[in-house]
Amino acid sequence: MSGETFSLIVRCWYDPQTDTTQVRVVRIDTAEEVHLNDGSFLLRISSDETASVERCFIRHIASGREAYVQGGSNLRAFVKACLVNSGES
Repeated sequence: MSGETFSLIVRCWYDPQTDTTQVRVVRIDTAEEVHLNDGSFLLRISSDETASVERCFIRHIASGREAYVQGGSNLRAFVKACLVNSGES
């Protein structure tokens, strides 16, 4: 396993005037803004009823590349609470 770490801050905010969500990504080590490629992703979170493990499947729609992230029972709650605006205050 490599000792290298790649850290980013991702800031998202909704602009009601333009009805769009803005995203800004900055590298932690250099404080430089990261320019993202245009793209769409499928994010699917599933849980195994017999284990306390949740898996997050990510697919880049255009290329078909896929990745999996594994987490504990808080993964789904984290995504819902921190990323998805349910319209609740």
